[in-house]
This record gives sequence, structure tokens and C-alpha cells, in this order.
Amino acid sequence: MGTEKRERQKEARWLKIEAEQVAATKARRRRTAIRLAVATVVIAGGLLAYSAIWAGDDGSAETSADESSTTTPESTTVPETTTTTFSDPELAAEVLGRDPPAPEPPPADTAAAALDVSTLIEGSGTAVAAGDTVVVHYTGLTPDGNVFDSSWDRGEPVPFVIGQGMVIPGWDEGLIGATIGERRRLVIGADKAYGAEGRPDGGIPPNSPLAFEVDIVDVVKPA
Repeated sequence: MGTEKRERQKEARWLKIEAEQVAATKARRRRTAIRLAVATVVIAGGLLAYSAIWAGDDGSAETSADESSTTTPESTTVPETTTTTFSDPELAAEVLGRDPPAPEPPPADTAAAALDVSTLIEGSGTAVAAGDTVVVHYTGLTPDGNVFDSSWDRGEPVPFVIGQGMVIPGWDEGLIGATIGERRRLVIGADKAYGAEGRPDGGIPPNSPLAFEVDIVDVVKPA
């Protein structure tokens, strides 16, 4: 009888180990699927979306002269044909379903080195850190109230890797600590935006501060 009991206990332990291995494999597959989905969005966004917050290879912010950020499409919602897997689909859907923000312009006398960060809508989950892939909706203004860029108008959220110089310094620094679902206001001095040159072709004067309201749609940690 003692031998049979030991055999049953041994078999139970193996069954438990096998179940844990199956669960771990499923979890790894789910994380991989999320990363692949977001990576697809990153590639698509890099090829298709115009954005005034991208930085060039030399670290300066770069805009496209071929498209106008003032053109408003027929719809400001994400097209129904867009299929993306988010790490928190329910919360992402809530963010994507929001009304676009109507930010206040930045003060014209904002200090050149300023970075003022405030939370307008609380989020949840793991905080953004350097190296994370972040998917956002945003609207940007100059001191005169000009909306020089808005992903809401284009109908597509924008993905990028934070802390890699893909966006202006005010974003790389100002979005650290944000969580999924958060709407964050950034007031950025010229030194952390486009500096003395500005981006006249993108509606940004020289030495201009900028204000953004940024909604965090998703955050994916690196593999």
C-alpha cells in the first residue's frame, strides 16, 4: 500500500509540473502575439502616418512637407478595418472611443528648458519606462492656438519606442511613468522641442514652446 501511495503522489507531482509548463507556454505565446501585433503597428505607423513629433537621425525633430497636418479627414475615429491586438483590449477600446481633447495652448513665455507634466485622466497598469513600445493618440498646439498636428484627425494612434530618440526630447522624458488609459498634458519648452530653427513647414515657429495632450492606448514591454 505504501508503494502505491508513493506512486500516486509521484504521478500527481508530474501532472502538476506538466500543467504548469502548459500554462507557461500559453502565456509566452500570448506575450509574443502582443509584441508581434504592436511591432506590425510600429512598421505600419512608420510607413503611413505623418507625425510632427518624430525625430530625425541627427536627433532633431522632423516633419513631412508632403502632407498638411491641418487637413481633417471625414472621420476622427480609428477605421473599422484596423485590427490590432492590445495588451489590455478593454482599456484600449475605452481610450480609442474617447472624444479628442481640446488642449489649452502653451504660454508664450514658457522657459526654453521647461517640461511641465500633468495628468488629466488617470490610467492603470505598469508605468512607461525607456525601451517600451508606446501607442498613443495626441494633439499638439503652438502658443497662438494653432493645432499643428493631431493623430485624432488622422484617425490612427501612433506607435514608437520611448527613450530611443524617435520623438522629440519632451516626449521621451515627459511620458515616462504614464500608464495605459492616462491622458497626460505636456508643456514643452523650445529646447526640448524644435529649438531655434522650429519647423516652419509644419506650422511651428522658431523658439516656440508646444503643448500636447497625449492619450496612452497601449504599453508593451520589450522582450
